[in-house]
Amino acid sequence: MNFELDFRNSFDNMPGMTQNLQPKRATRRSAGRPRRLTLEAVVEASCALPREELDMASVAARLKVGVATLYGYVEGREHLLRLMAERKGQIAPIVDRGQSWQDILREHADGLYRTAMDWPELISQIMQGGVFGSEEAHYLENLMTLLIDRGFSAAQVLDLYYGINQAVLGAAVTGTYIRAAANRGGHAQVLQRFLLEQPQEALPRLRSALQTNPQPGVLTDYRQAAERFIAQCQPDPTIQQPPAQKAQGVPSAE
Repeated sequence: MNFELDFRNSFDNMPGMTQNLQPKRATRRSAGRPRRLTLEAVVEASCALPREELDMASVAARLKVGVATLYGYVEGREHLLRLMAERKGQIAPIVDRGQSWQDILREHADGLYRTAMDWPELISQIMQGGVFGSEEAHYLENLMTLLIDRGFSAAQVLDLYYGINQAVLGAAVTGTYIRAAANRGGHAQVLQRFLLEQPQEALPRLRSALQTNPQPGVLTDYRQAAERFIAQCQPDPTIQQPPAQKAQGVPSAE
């Protein structure tokens, strides 16, 4: 009997002995959890909060993440507001109800003005060249279809679109200023305080004008400029317009 062999076999078969002496197989390191957030989710959560309560801490709490995590997606509150303005600033496409081309432009102007006044950050975003994207492109494509069907060329439509936008956004900038000036007593009071700091004989024409017209009504009224612009526009007479019933969405009798 080979006692040495029997002892070795018994030793090797003892629980936890040989197995523990064998080198462990290297385990593959997990790749880690996928990122829980996306920029889209951050913007959506922000849009769901009341604007007056919007700050980085509130957004983080809604998403159940730390504030530091948000800074991997946005630079801060102002950046977040610009992204929200871009999202909110996408006005709904105009529906063809058979309205005139003038009314289509008025509808576009009304929607743009309301959006710009509700989201003044949109103006800042436009100034930085960061608004035009897929949503605006599809909106403009729809507007072009409506106006081309009413006798304008594609090039003319671009002139109409940007011409109206300039009138509206200019009024929105002024409207935003008037809203801010209201916290300081109003536009007229801001100018009066400035004049009080000037020599009494200075700026006589401005002083006289403020006496009779302290806050011109045109300051926030984009409609006057828009109507003057519309009055100067005419469809291209060389473009054949589709039958009126098709432009109005009425089924053809054919």
